[in-house]
Amino acid sequence: MASMKEMAIREYLSKIDFNRDDWKLSQIQKDMRMFLGEEPAIDILYKKDVLINEILGEAQEIKKIDKISIVFTDLDDKFNKLEFIID
Repeated sequence: MASMKEMAIREYLSKIDFNRDDWKLSQIQKDMRMFLGEEPAIDILYKKDVLINEILGEAQEIKKIDKISIVFTDLDDKFNKLEFIID
């Protein structure tokens, strides 16, 4: 069963569109600090892909978010880690 903090994190992250460039890690930490009462550790893993344009002969790097991990102290004062796969 999920705790209140875990449900709040899930709800908050579900409202963020990580495919757009209008989100910031600092803003996520600031918002979570307000509703969790602590600053959680957030780790973002990126997936990198390279596309080659055969006509121009140029390579283009594409970075996408693969996974987000959040570590926080739960209501029973134990560390809890949530991982979200993006895409």
